[in-house]
Amino acid sequence: MTQDNNVASSSDSGNNFAESFRLSEERMKEIEDETKQSPLTSMLKPLTELEQQYREGPFLAGVAALQKLYGGIRMVRGDGNCYYRAFLFALAETLCQDTKHPEGQRILTFLKEVSWKHVKEVGYNEMTIEMFYEEAVSLIERVISGSVDAEALLKELNEENSTSDYCTWYLRVVTATHLKMDPQRFEPFIEQPGMYVAQFCRREVEPMGKECEQLQVLALAEAFGVKVRIEYLDGHEIVAGDVIHHVFGPENSALQIYLLYRPGHYDILYPKKSSV
Repeated sequence: MTQDNNVASSSDSGNNFAESFRLSEERMKEIEDETKQSPLTSMLKPLTELEQQYREGPFLAGVAALQKLYGGIRMVRGDGNCYYRAFLFALAETLCQDTKHPEGQRILTFLKEVSWKHVKEVGYNEMTIEMFYEEAVSLIERVISGSVDAEALLKELNEENSTSDYCTWYLRVVTATHLKMDPQRFEPFIEQPGMYVAQFCRREVEPMGKECEQLQVLALAEAFGVKVRIEYLDGHEIVAGDVIHHVFGPENSALQIYLLYRPGHYDILYPKKSSV
């Protein structure tokens, strides 16, 4: 092959790579735009909504198993923040529906006093996080005082770049703080070899849009003292007529929320009365 041919071949390869990169960027932008078209948190829907997404196989069998226990689902935007957003909405909605819930004041005290003390102790800058902290405290204060009803809550937590995003980031800070306060306990469970808790938090917990692993799920549930039951619709075989589920957080908590996990994503589940 002559030098001219080599140059032409190199040029073609470069052009092909540039074109592939451009098409990939365009597709990523399309996906991002499609994601933003969905609400941050949907209206409450019947669980039969899932049947339309799965035609056969273990996923459809899993939907049938879930229908024995749950009657409704609330979809959460799949933007990498879905676990934190689902936790936030389910927690706020529970307290909104029962303003005299025995856990309401404890949750508020944790947010307002305990979490603020701890996030500063592990090194977060007060000026940096104060706005997000105040937004989270304000939401729970208004919810347990009865000044926000269910309709207003749904509307507020669907506003772009507002309460939901501010509170979601503060929940990330609370999660990271819980991990940082006991690094020796949590470091063995970090999947990346040789990574310290502080590094893990900086890369995987604090940035918005970073998906949640079980370590973060556990840390947030423990920090708030809330019991989180997660049903796994991820293609595993049905065992004794049920999908696999795991419970995180204190077993004796008086406040429990229910989430559905599908690969890389969390939504909110609503149990039938006396079924779970």
